[in-house]
Amino acid sequence: MAISIKTAEEIEKMRTAGRLAAEVLTMIEAEVKAGVHTDDL
Repeated sequence: MAISIKTAEEIEKMRTAGRLAAEVLTMIEAEVKAGVHTDDL
């Protein structure tokens, strides 16, 4: 697999995606329990 060099714009988009993912995980944190299906989250 080749390593691709990212542009500043691509890096910023990746940061934004990471922040959004972290926000979603924080929002569902209280609902994540053993036995809860991912479709229910």
